[in-house]
Amino acid sequence: MTEHTVLVAPRHIAGAGEASIVTTHLRQHHWRDLLEPGGLRTYLESPDTTIRLCLEPNPERPWWTMVGTPPSGELWHATFEARTPAEMVLAFAQALTHPDRVPGEDLFNVLTDAGWTRPYARNPYYKRQSPDQLALWDLRRDDEVTGWYARCRVYGEPLWSAVLSAHTPRPAVTAFATALADPSPLPRSPDAIPTAAHKFLTHRTAVPRPTTELPVRPLPTPAVRIR
Repeated sequence: MTEHTVLVAPRHIAGAGEASIVTTHLRQHHWRDLLEPGGLRTYLESPDTTIRLCLEPNPERPWWTMVGTPPSGELWHATFEARTPAEMVLAFAQALTHPDRVPGEDLFNVLTDAGWTRPYARNPYYKRQSPDQLALWDLRRDDEVTGWYARCRVYGEPLWSAVLSAHTPRPAVTAFATALADPSPLPRSPDAIPTAAHKFLTHRTAVPRPTTELPVRPLPTPAVRIR
């Protein structure tokens, strides 16, 4: 038997992925652990102590929470639910460690170039929907939430959502939106893909890793539509 992964798209229904890609990146950039590593909860703090990350696998709360307390400027927070693809959270984190590397392009141009459109003709400029109509990007301005909001639903049931408050650093917001709209597939183990999403996924088998030392000739991996 061989272990293998699959490449799935669209990425917003690929499932959570590996949370460690985010925490590893931050630790490599000198974020320090506020709790002993290896526990159920992970608390990390930026080198300048102005940003904290909490990763808590609690199904009743967002798994990812980031809070910013800049010495000058407004407080901000960002939350990502459990099945938010970790690659998108990583893009957000990378923009916090290297904001100068995020292109200055307007995030709505990023979404439009990827085929995202207004859900309804009369919708405000700031609302966008993915080509498959499963993901939504919005700027909410009401009593409950003020800031950027993204969510994914399958058959009307929530898969994940993310909230980025109004004063979240713009490079991080843009990086998250860019990762969300990226058409390239994400690697997943087959059993990690949300069951409800299978009908909507493009699924391509990656090259398996053989458990034998005998040479294995790689085979073509054509795209397969799951239905």
